[in-house]
Amino acid sequence: MRDRFTSYTLFSVIVAAMGGFLFGYHTGIISGALIFLAPAFSLSPIDEGFVVSIILLGAIGGALISGTLADWLGRKKTILLTALIFILGATIISVSQTFSFLSVGRAVTGIAVGIISMTAPLYIAEISPPHYRGRFVSLSQLATTIGILAAYAVSLFYSKEGEWRMMFAVGVIPALLQIWALYFIPETPPWLLVKHQEEKAIAVMKKIRRDHEWEAHLSEMERSAAPQKKGGWAALIHPKIRFVLLVGILLNCFQQITGINTVIYYAPKIFQAAGFGSAFGAILATLGIGIVNVIFSIVAVWLLDKVGRRPLLIWGMIGMVASLLVLALAFFTESELIDIIAIGSLMTYVASFAIGLGPIPSLLLSEIYPLKVRGKAMTVGTMSNWFFNYLISLTFLDLMQHLGSAGTFCLYAAIGIVALWFFWRYIPETKGKSLEEIEASLSKREL
Repeated sequence: MRDRFTSYTLFSVIVAAMGGFLFGYHTGIISGALIFLAPAFSLSPIDEGFVVSIILLGAIGGALISGTLADWLGRKKTILLTALIFILGATIISVSQTFSFLSVGRAVTGIAVGIISMTAPLYIAEISPPHYRGRFVSLSQLATTIGILAAYAVSLFYSKEGEWRMMFAVGVIPALLQIWALYFIPETPPWLLVKHQEEKAIAVMKKIRRDHEWEAHLSEMERSAAPQKKGGWAALIHPKIRFVLLVGILLNCFQQITGINTVIYYAPKIFQAAGFGSAFGAILATLGIGIVNVIFSIVAVWLLDKVGRRPLLIWGMIGMVASLLVLALAFFTESELIDIIAIGSLMTYVASFAIGLGPIPSLLLSEIYPLKVRGKAMTVGTMSNWFFNYLISLTFLDLMQHLGSAGTFCLYAAIGIVALWFFWRYIPETKGKSLEEIEASLSKREL
């Protein structure tokens, strides 16, 4: 019998996914604000790269402590903490008068981004029935794309007057809404079991599962948790863990080094390089990218538990590589239609990312790690994601200067081809399997 979920489950998933919205908004808002920050603070190109990338350094720090916080405070309280940090960071940025103060606010926001990027998918994966886990966890990525789109829309709204402070201040509103909603959702059953709170775990399972299979699922979790109540950091080097740990690290690596966040952070600058003269026009074109991102993220939510993770990952990567090569060719030939080709290529690139490499890494990370090390292993995977995100964001403008637009996008396409081989060779299919079944099957594999 196919497992079912309750409206309470869906509500809990949506509340946790609001963390993805905050993640997307606060990473995407710099795209529109940067055009106005540069003259406001007399920023050099190096300063611009720093103010974009400092949030990623904060995210690395947040990711470093995310697993420990999630294991210590619980998944729910950790999400609450990130909402509070988002509010603090947005407030600091909105009132900043100096470049240093602005940078501190971006770093604080980054800490929240790093924590929530691990904790929200983890919470959703642990509370979701197996047959709906793919689409539920991908709701976090969908919320991220909606957050990015909202950031673009807010940037466009305030762009005519150049009110960059309001662009950041608006981000406080969804954080306050999430804090209120968190009061009504439960802690996850696996965490409650690890903390020896069996009665609470049973009560939660009854509320989030509509069928009678919750007892069998709970027994599976108990068997998984019982002999290994807690796994230390040393457990990550165990031969049976190394394979999934490395898969998670490389999956996060390829998500970033194929160039997605150069589009998210620098889209208006790319469009200006392609011939868009005004800031308003460049941001408006960027808004179109955000709309495509949301639409195809919705498609991914629908497909993940139907088609599976692996096919979407592979076909999405093929689309990304093809789009990058077309964009590189347009820049190389200095086509008269470069502005139209740039919009079309970047929309195709983002659409391909949204159905594959966008939602699937966080989903797989929440699925493939054993319960005893899940928090810590996801910390390592998430840290690697933010490290490579930082590396790409910091080097993009330099690559554009030294390799040119064509050379830069060709480089990302070449990396995408390597990623395709890796996905085909090592990525497992996890569709429809319980977390415990996935753990049992992957424990037999090694690189």
